[in-house]
Amino acid sequence: MTAPEQDGPGARRTRSRQAILAAARELFSTHGYEQTTVRAVAHRAGVDPALVMKYFGSKEGLFDAVSEIGLSFGGALSGPPEQLGERLLAHVLADIDGRPDRSMPVLRSMLTHPQAAEAVRCAVADPGNSPLADALTGEDVELRATLVGTVVLGLLVSRYLLRVPEVDEAPAEQLTALLGPCLRPLLTTDPAPGPLAALTAAETERRAAAARVDRLAREALAAGASYADLGHLLGITRQAARKRWPRPEPTPATTQVVTHS
Repeated sequence: MTAPEQDGPGARRTRSRQAILAAARELFSTHGYEQTTVRAVAHRAGVDPALVMKYFGSKEGLFDAVSEIGLSFGGALSGPPEQLGERLLAHVLADIDGRPDRSMPVLRSMLTHPQAAEAVRCAVADPGNSPLADALTGEDVELRATLVGTVVLGLLVSRYLLRVPEVDEAPAEQLTALLGPCLRPLLTTDPAPGPLAALTAAETERRAAAARVDRLAREALAAGASYADLGHLLGITRQAARKRWPRPEPTPATTQVVTHS
């Protein structure tokens, strides 16, 4: 293939389009949707503004071409349930760090541009189409999945937009290790106790109740109640009550032996 063929109209269009996209990603990431203009993107890309409009139709079309928010949790759902929080955070942080030019325009613009706000809302909570909600068990799965997304979004805002120093400077592994367990109550539910565990709990309760009945019965006898009274209250015979709570035998009096000389 000759050099002129390599630099034909198709190759020039591809280079121009790539230059426009690169400029748009940088400016939308830095300044957000409202502060970025088609003219500024064209100037950064070294092309005419009309060419931007020709390829993308509008500033919104250009924004849509360079933006997406990566809160998809699907790739992190497999594995031990008790480590799901750590896997979700590691997945999202790796995705943002791996391609910030795709995620930052949306994050930067979500409070000023409806399209960006809708993209973030769908990433955090997409009713009926949430792999995370589908993976959860128990009650309120959609709400719990949404709360997880909300916590993750707060982390991203703190780390990538506000640049909170401690969060911005911490390694992703440290953030994952510290915050992951905090998501566990939202991601897991305590399994229902099995029959043996339930039986053990019931027996423990029974013994505690029996000990309390014994204590109160002895207190009632000491206060002057009769075995007939106890039997009547507890539905047992007087003899059974006497057998269960016998009165202490009186201490025999000490006999003094006197000897005569």
